Amino acid sequence: MNLKIISVIVAAILVVSGVGIFLFLSDDAKGERVLTSTALEIYGNADGNSKIDEDDAKLVEEYIRISGSGTSDEIDDFITSKKFNTKFADANNDGKIDGADVTQIRDIVKGVADTLWLVDGEGNDRSIDLDISRIGAEYYANTELCLVLGLADKVVAVDNAPYIYKDFYFTKEQQKNLVNLQNMFKPDYDYVNGLDLDILLTFTGNTDEYGVKQEKIIGADVVYLGLYNPDMSDAESSNFIQGILKAGYIFGVVDRAEEYATWILDTRDRLADIASTIPEDQKKTVLMSNYQSSYFIDPDIKTATVYCFTDPLGQACLLGGCKNVGEILAPDYKKSRSYKSQVDALFSDDESITIDYIFLHMVKHTYGGTTLAGVPDHGYLTESDVEISEAWKSATSSEHTLLVDMNPNDLYLLAGDFRNGPTGAVMLGAYIGNIVNPDYYSSVDPTELHNHYINYWLGISDYDVSEDGVFIYHAYA
Repeated sequence: MNLKIISVIVAAILVVSGVGIFLFLSDDAKGERVLTSTALEIYGNADGNSKIDEDDAKLVEEYIRISGSGTSDEIDDFITSKKFNTKFADANNDGKIDGADVTQIRDIVKGVADTLWLVDGEGNDRSIDLDISRIGAEYYANTELCLVLGLADKVVAVDNAPYIYKDFYFTKEQQKNLVNLQNMFKPDYDYVNGLDLDILLTFTGNTDEYGVKQEKIIGADVVYLGLYNPDMSDAESSNFIQGILKAGYIFGVVDRAEEYATWILDTRDRLADIASTIPEDQKKTVLMSNYQSSYFIDPDIKTATVYCFTDPLGQACLLGGCKNVGEILAPDYKKSRSYKSQVDALFSDDESITIDYIFLHMVKHTYGGTTLAGVPDHGYLTESDVEISEAWKSATSSEHTLLVDMNPNDLYLLAGDFRNGPTGAVMLGAYIGNIVNPDYYSSVDPTELHNHYINYWLGISDYDVSEDGVFIYHAYA
């Protein structure tokens, strides 16, 4: 299969998948893919589109000319007719729009700006020093995005989970400069400050934690890009796509960031388009849940997480052409990441709920620096499926009496990479589509898509997911 994904070119079309709505946007006037439906939140984006370019500089020059000689009505008409973004036109964020902003915009375009002003993934105005040679990255999403953008040589510190995967992510030469940040949920600030980082990409924008890190990590910009919120239902307005594009400007690799965002969106469109062709009454009902800390690892635990609409697992379910059981059970499904359910509510005799498939997300190495007991080895460096096969046998054993009416082959264990990496929901959506709706998704090869991500985007050429690693168990046709 040719992995050059064909873009679905439509005007504003809503593709309905269950209660999930996937918004497709048309190409712009230049025939280019629209990457954001709202202004890219970088100061200098005077025309409010998806990029900073010479058009922004010329627009600010025109505004300065009109504001100097025109009437208030002429100025207002200019702002309206040109869709002039007065906030982001102030490229150096000093409270006024003048020639210095034109200079800043052109410096951004040429890649010679010293500082970049932007809005981070939590909605905070930030100034970022662009002299960056030492990057710290937290958890899988930020680490992998650095590889996607070709920055592996500059990554000098990662937290414990990606550090365990260092033989996959980094060459032996790169590993010589790499250290383990350990637990970045509760950092050792003296240790971190001794690393002389220029920037730290943090995993979560949790307000209290994020603020403390910005205060206590000295001499480095601590930035939350927004990768934790990959809303594929309207990705063009999400912090996820914004974060990818902002990283391109922070690290001076704008073209690569735009190419990656385009790939994510094109793949999302392709899967959502297929999902829209499946009649509602033919869609299978799916439970997206956890393996760890749940009924599935220990039948004495009487609860299970139900991942809902705003979580990557919930959206992968929809992109795979399925119904999410959370629609039925979760009181605020469309606004929720997850819902804790009693398992007897999931597997009752109530005919209104029939779960056809179960996909269980696994995490072995946590953001808190711990390794969870009982969770099998999985992911990029796992060479054997012995542990995961035993875990699957346990999860489908007769001890789980509530599952007796299910075909055990309809329960799958998922590597944590799908939810915690920077692919949004598209990679997992392709796999789920092939498992649950193979006839509809026959044109999509998830293995080839996965290899394209690893080989082309991560830049790791000597890897083939059909032979290396363990990502989904059990095997499927």
